Amino acid sequence: MYLFSAILLAGLIFSLGAFIYSIYEYAWDMFTIPLKQKKMKLMFWTRIYLVIKNVFLQRKLFKDLSGGIMHAIMFWGFIAFGFYSIDVIITGIIPSYHYFITGLAANIVFFTVDIFAFIVILDVIYAVIRRWVIKIPRYRGYNGFEAYFILILIAGLMITYFGLGVLRLDGVTKGIPGSIMEGLAPKVTPITYAFYSILPRASVSTGYYLYWVLWSIHVFTFLAFLVYIPRSKHLHLVAAPLNVLLADDKPMGQLEPIDFEKDTRFGATDIRDFSWKDYVDFYACTECGRCTANCPANLTGKTLSPRDIIWDLREVVIAQGKDLRKSGDNPSESQILKPVIGETILEEDLWSCTTCGACVEQCPVMIDHVDKIVDMRRSLVLNQGKAPKEVLDLYNNLQSYSSPWAVDPSTRAKWSEGIDIVDLSKTPDAKYDILYWVGCVASYDPRNQEIAKSVVKILKQAGISFAILGSEEKCTGDPARRTGNEYLAQDFIKQNVETLKNLRVQKVLASCPHCFNSLKNDYRKFGIDLEVHHHTEFINNLIKEKKLNIKPLESDKEEKFTYHDSCYLGRYNKIYDQPRDVIGTFAAKYEEMEMNKTKALCCGAGGGRLWMNETVGQKISHKRIEMADKVNATTLVTACPYCMTMLDDARKVTNKEEKMDIKDLSELVAARIN
Repeated sequence: MYLFSAILLAGLIFSLGAFIYSIYEYAWDMFTIPLKQKKMKLMFWTRIYLVIKNVFLQRKLFKDLSGGIMHAIMFWGFIAFGFYSIDVIITGIIPSYHYFITGLAANIVFFTVDIFAFIVILDVIYAVIRRWVIKIPRYRGYNGFEAYFILILIAGLMITYFGLGVLRLDGVTKGIPGSIMEGLAPKVTPITYAFYSILPRASVSTGYYLYWVLWSIHVFTFLAFLVYIPRSKHLHLVAAPLNVLLADDKPMGQLEPIDFEKDTRFGATDIRDFSWKDYVDFYACTECGRCTANCPANLTGKTLSPRDIIWDLREVVIAQGKDLRKSGDNPSESQILKPVIGETILEEDLWSCTTCGACVEQCPVMIDHVDKIVDMRRSLVLNQGKAPKEVLDLYNNLQSYSSPWAVDPSTRAKWSEGIDIVDLSKTPDAKYDILYWVGCVASYDPRNQEIAKSVVKILKQAGISFAILGSEEKCTGDPARRTGNEYLAQDFIKQNVETLKNLRVQKVLASCPHCFNSLKNDYRKFGIDLEVHHHTEFINNLIKEKKLNIKPLESDKEEKFTYHDSCYLGRYNKIYDQPRDVIGTFAAKYEEMEMNKTKALCCGAGGGRLWMNETVGQKISHKRIEMADKVNATTLVTACPYCMTMLDDARKVTNKEEKMDIKDLSELVAARIN
C-alpha cells in the first residue's frame, strides 16, 4: 500500500470513529434520559414524501426566498459533490480503483459536479455578504467562529477541486497513483476548463508538489467535516433529515394530553420531561433564526426567541447527558439534573409566547417550539402554582363561572333574546342539523355578540337548521390548556364531551378559531370525533352552493379591504383562501398586508394572552394595525373574536377610529345578503 493510502485510511478510520462516537452520545441521551413517552404512526409513504419535499427539494426553505435559494444551492451542490468525494476517497485508498460510473453517465455526473462547485463558491461569497456585509438581523448573535469555519471549509473543498482539475488538464496528474477523472474530455468540466485557459502552466515538478498539497488539503478538509459536523451546529446535516422523516403525525393545533391517572411528572421541568422526539428537534436546529424572525413577541421587542429556547435546551441536554454518562446515574433518580426553567429558559419568555405557531410554520426542519413552551408552562402551573396574576384570575373565573369572565353562566345565551333560536339547554330533544358553538367571547362581550347575531342571520337566510347549547355551553378549555393548566382544561373538555355525546351532536359550527381548533383537534383525544366547521369556510360553501346571494353595497366601491389571518384558523388549520373568496364577492378594492397567510402576524391574544397585560416593547396588536394602515385599508376584516378584541382596541388607542373600521367577515356578509 502506498504511504498516502495508509495515511488516508488511518485518517478515515479516525474520522469515522469520531463521527460514530458523537452520534452514539446523542443517541444515548435520546433513548436513555427521557421519561416522557412518544409514540408515532408509521405512515411510511407520507414520511417519504415529507423527506423528498422538505429535505431534497428544500420546500420550506423557500419561505425566505433569498436565503432559501442560497441554502438549496449549497445543499444540492454537496449532493452532486458527493460523487466526486467518494471517488477521491476510494481512489486514494485503492489507487487501482475505477469509478463504477463510466461513459456518458460519468460525463453527466462530472459536468454537474463542475457546475455546482462553481455555484457553491458564489454561494459562499453570497453567504459572507449576507452575514457580515448586509448583516441579516436573524443571524445576529450566531455569526461567530462556527459560521466562519464552516464557510472556509466549504470554500476550501471547492477551490482545491478546481486546482486539482486544472492540474489534470495540464497533464501533471497523469499516472500519479490516486488521481481521478483521468481521460475526461476537457470540456466535460467547463468551469475547470475556463480556469485552465486563463491560469499559467505549472512545470512538471512544481505541478507534482502542488498536486499533493492540494490533494492533501482537499482530503483532510473532507475528513475534518466528518469530525466537526456532529460537534457543531451542522449536526443538522444528520439530524434534520431524521427530524423531517419523524415529523409529528398529529395536527399542528393539537396538544398531547396529560394522563393524570398514570403520569407522576407534569409538564417539562428538566430534560427528563422531554421526549426522544423533542431531543431530535434539539439536534436538528440549524440556528437559522427563521423562527425568531417571524415571532410576534420578538418582533415587538420582547426577549422571547424560539431559536434560543431550542438551542439552549439542546446545550443543556448535551452538557447534562455528558454528566450522566460520567456519573453513571440512573436518569430517573439522578440528583444532578437541574430545572430548565429559570437559568436556562426565562419564565418571562414562556409567558410572552402567543402560541401563534409562526415559529413552527417557518422552521425548515419541522421543529415544534410551541409544544415545548406549553409543556414548560405546565410545569410552572401544575407543579409550582406559578403564573402571571392575570392568568391566575382567569383560572378563578373559569372555575367559578365556566368562562374567562365573572358573569353568571345562566346568562350565556342572553345575547339571543328576541331572536328565534333553538336553545338545547331548554329544549334538549329539538331537531337540528348543526350545532352553533357560540364561544365565551361572543356570548359575553357586547362587541363580539354582533358576530354571533350575524352568523345567526346568515344561517337563517340560507335555511340552515341549527341550535345552540345556551347555558349548557362551557369554555372549551383552550385558555387554560394553552397557559399550562391542563388539569382545569381537561375538566372542561370532559364536561363538554359528555354534553355533546348526550345530545348526540355530530356537526358543529364555530365562530371562534380557538373553539374551532379545540373542538376539531384537541377533543379527538378525549373520545369524540366531531365534524367541525369555522364560519368563514361554512359561509364560503353556502355562497358556492347558491344558498346565499351577496349583493355589494354602494359604499363598497369606495372601501378598501384587507384581511387579517387568525393564527388558529390559518397556520393551525390551513384556512386561508375561503375567507378571501368570500371577501372577493363584494370587495371592489382589496390589498394584502405586509405579513399574510403563512407569515401573518399574530394579533397578540393567543396562548391566553388575551387576558394578560403586554408591558414590554410595542404591543403586537398595534404593530398589526400599523400594517393595515400601511395599505390604506378602510376596513380591516377579521374572523376571530380574539382578533376583533385586540385589533379594535389597538385601533382606538392608536387614534385610527375615524380612518379604519374593523368588521368580522360574518358581519360584512350579513349586511349584504338578500
